[in-house]
Amino acid sequence: MIDIIEASAEILGENGFATARSASGDTQFLTFENGTILGFLFAYDDPASLAASWEHDADRAVATHQLGLRRAGQKAWNAYTVLLARQEASFAQSTVLGTIEESLVGTRKIARAGVADTSDLRAALLPLLPLQAAPKLDAVDMIEEIRLRTTELPPRALEAFFSGADETAIMQVLEEAP
Repeated sequence: MIDIIEASAEILGENGFATARSASGDTQFLTFENGTILGFLFAYDDPASLAASWEHDADRAVATHQLGLRRAGQKAWNAYTVLLARQEASFAQSTVLGTIEESLVGTRKIARAGVADTSDLRAALLPLLPLQAAPKLDAVDMIEEIRLRTTELPPRALEAFFSGADETAIMQVLEEAP
């Protein structure tokens, strides 16, 4: 079983975020910030605890860091509250997590359950992370691709186009076609 807050600090740090552990009362949480995003991350044992405590915990974190949020200016519009639970959620609890995420009061929300290992945690944090890899596309033979997609044009017109003929010559070939 991973320490969600510690592992989150590591993942976010690897992706350009500054992180710090913080506390408000008995609640431990992680603060994180990069050039465009800032936020708070809370870890719970189960979805029921998350649902019962998240609002109070988030309000206290925002109150504790209100001066920093005010100084953040435009970045404050990208403030997140990340709520993660170790145990899997039931269907009803998943619905509650969805409702939490839809709440736009205060900060944007990410609420996930079933965060048991580092891969689960990385998946939960993906909305905050930069794109991990550019898509790999196979090389395309553009001439062949154009031939496949232009079945309505006469072959002579295509050959004229591919030969680099001027527009007038291509237009003549098109006009001659039946």
